[in-house]
Amino acid sequence: MTTQKKSKQTVFLIFLFAIVYFTSYLTRNSYNSAISEITESLQTTSDATGIVSTCAFLTYGFGQIICGLLGDRIAPRKMILAGLAATSVCNLLMPVIGGNITMMAVLWGINGFTQAMFWPPLVRLMAEQFSENDYNDCMVAVTTASSFGNILIYLISPLCIAISGWRLLFVITGFCGIAMFALWVVGTRSMHQEKGAGVLAQEAVSAEKKDEEVSVSVKSMIVMSGLVFILIGIVMQGMLRDGVTTWMPSLISSTFHLSSEISILTAVVLPIFAIISIKVSSMVQKKIGNELLCAAIFFGIGLVCSVLMLLLFSVSVIVSILMMALITACMHGINLMLISYVPRYFARYGKISTMSGLLNAFTYIGSAISTYGFALLSERYGWHFTIGSWAVIAGVGMIACAIIIRRWKRFAR
Repeated sequence: MTTQKKSKQTVFLIFLFAIVYFTSYLTRNSYNSAISEITESLQTTSDATGIVSTCAFLTYGFGQIICGLLGDRIAPRKMILAGLAATSVCNLLMPVIGGNITMMAVLWGINGFTQAMFWPPLVRLMAEQFSENDYNDCMVAVTTASSFGNILIYLISPLCIAISGWRLLFVITGFCGIAMFALWVVGTRSMHQEKGAGVLAQEAVSAEKKDEEVSVSVKSMIVMSGLVFILIGIVMQGMLRDGVTTWMPSLISSTFHLSSEISILTAVVLPIFAIISIKVSSMVQKKIGNELLCAAIFFGIGLVCSVLMLLLFSVSVIVSILMMALITACMHGINLMLISYVPRYFARYGKISTMSGLLNAFTYIGSAISTYGFALLSERYGWHFTIGSWAVIAGVGMIACAIIIRRWKRFAR
């Protein structure tokens, strides 16, 4: 009877964690999904509207570090609740100030910081509530849910544009945030506070048996894990994942002369491939057992796809979409390895929220660079040059991960 009850609770919590992260992607990517239409509607340039996204990525990255530190110290449930409330308000205010790029950048920058209140405390909750296997399963569910969030936002966006314009999109996502706020309040009331079965408890027992591991300095921990190279790989992953996703509609629209609604709709393909990639990369990791080796492999595939797209670009819209889908799919696989799985190994040091925040912050440093950088490169040098930069980025990421494959294997033990 107890086992059945516990099993139901685990399933429910996995669903709850997945749906809250799904909602965070709706309220986070609402702007990016309509960026090409906003650019056209406001009669401005891509780099001008790109600044709004860049502000959000920068504040999100900075917020990850702050919220990561706080996530190890204050109640994670309350932090997520505050994030839901704040991001709902930000989305509902966007239609009101729409048209003023400066105000949009400020508001969306605030939204970026509020979005940082989700991931670090969510990782801590998963580590507290689940065993190692349940933790990994929940990570797959949560990252898959984020892709479903992207699918939905890129389906809703062109529909809203066709009905009454891009402002309607923010009204819908704002109310989705409010609904999730209510669900989180009700759903987390029965969440148990015991940590006996959680990853944190398991790692605490392991730490007691390995005092010499726990007593190492932060500097030694960074060297032992190869953290610097992991962060380089994460930045490269963030540049390709969010840079390609953000500007794919604009690339398709300008190259093949499709309407903004149709171009946005083509971006639905990306999260579909991402979902497949998450499942595949999870299976590959179980087979190989080394997150950095998996990441290096996926970077290598991304490099090949970037080179192929450079050679075949503008030949066919289908070929272009397929190559971009494969590139972003590989980046989602890397994201699962480096952002979702890697922080668990730092639980024995009591730094799982801090590390998850730090690692995710570097993802969005890459995102911020690419969102503005790819727009600048495409306008000054064209899309061929921009696609060539994707190959370079994938190559750098592959090398960074490959260098520390053996070091990470020793650290993970």
